[in-house]
Amino acid sequence: MHSAFYLFGALLLTGADARCVKISASTTSTALPSSSSASRSLSSATEPSSTLSSIILSSASSTLSSIASTSSAGASTSTSQSLVSSETSVASSSEASTTTGSQSLVSSETAAPSSSASTAGASTSTSSTSVPTATNYARNYVPDVVDKLRDSSMSNLEEYLKQNPSGKCTLETASIRREWGDLSDAEREDYIAAVQCLQSKPSLFEEGVAPGAKSRFDDFVAVHISMTDDVHFVSQFLSWHRYLLWTYEKALREDCGYTGYQPYWNWDRYAKDPENSPLFNGNSTSLSGNSVRGACVTSGPFKDMKVNLGPGASLRHNPRCLKRDISKSWASQCTADKTNSLITRSTTIASFQDTMQSFNGVHGGGHFTIGGDPGGDLHASNGDPAFYLHHGMIDRIWWIWQMQDLPTRLAAVGGRTSQGRPGSLDEDVDISILGKSVKLGELLNTMGGKGGDFCYIYL
Repeated sequence: MHSAFYLFGALLLTGADARCVKISASTTSTALPSSSSASRSLSSATEPSSTLSSIILSSASSTLSSIASTSSAGASTSTSQSLVSSETSVASSSEASTTTGSQSLVSSETAAPSSSASTAGASTSTSSTSVPTATNYARNYVPDVVDKLRDSSMSNLEEYLKQNPSGKCTLETASIRREWGDLSDAEREDYIAAVQCLQSKPSLFEEGVAPGAKSRFDDFVAVHISMTDDVHFVSQFLSWHRYLLWTYEKALREDCGYTGYQPYWNWDRYAKDPENSPLFNGNSTSLSGNSVRGACVTSGPFKDMKVNLGPGASLRHNPRCLKRDISKSWASQCTADKTNSLITRSTTIASFQDTMQSFNGVHGGGHFTIGGDPGGDLHASNGDPAFYLHHGMIDRIWWIWQMQDLPTRLAAVGGRTSQGRPGSLDEDVDISILGKSVKLGELLNTMGGKGGDFCYIYL
């Protein structure tokens, strides 16, 4: 285990006591004329479909039976499905992201099950610039208990939106974030190319503010490092990371021409063998492989990337290679039964986020599954590109939790700020040079939040 890994574990256990350098947005705003560029205007609203399943059902039953019989990766569902009671209340949370009205859709009639290493051709997709049609998405794995809870909760979201319309953001215009294993090879390659593009663009920081930030990708790492103490184990943990993730997706799309949306990592799919998953198997459509005995990662698209910031709270330039310590043991802390229990047994936002951030919770479990440097470092962990897929899943399960009681949970705030005050809808959420400061309450609804900029859901 790397020392950074232990640092992450200790901080998760004790509650992040170390203080770190804080970047002031006011001292850097002059360097960023484009850092808060206007969000893309949403596509005009269309009339909602008369059949919700034509938009949001994950796959047809005939497709699932085919997947179940042929998928080599699979998902742990048989033992965990019993954890969902037929009486479970399912409401839906509206989650949103900027959308142009274009979305790459997958037909359940043409989708094929994926292999454990790659899903090349596993799903037939239209051009990412085409207008969405009313067709079913298909998963390339048998849905787990959390997937099924998501699917059953979508009717609650539809009903909520009927009573509380979000302007131009509808289920037909919302972008759809999908799991890495459900993307085709071409879609994964597009995402990887966009991340590498962000790593090639110059930093927006003024000279001397964050000396280690050498790229736009590093800007996100520097901000995470500088704000670690203010955004973990506090009231805005979930909302701050939601805002960071959306801003990262926005940068990939606007600065690097990415036409897809931020994918996520469903931990349960690969929990039995994460090192050989489509995420970490080291092939050209993965996020690169594992280290061997603590050495540098030597396979996959990010084998030559430079980690420039950290360890810990350091913003100095400290170039080094990417290292990982992929762990089956920690992956076992993120299985669907544990995630389902987190969603269904947490009756308040405080219990939900506290359980998630506990030492054996899914937040730390996902980070520790990656491990290494910087993946196992609480401050600099987003220096590993896999961070954003992990936090995509964090955001997804929060979204599913919200959908269980939308009227209540879209206004739910728990815990205290880093200054010790009770958290509130009016507290400021700051992402420094990456974007404008907003109120926490603006970040709770993915279907119309942040003044209508948010417009997204998860498959």
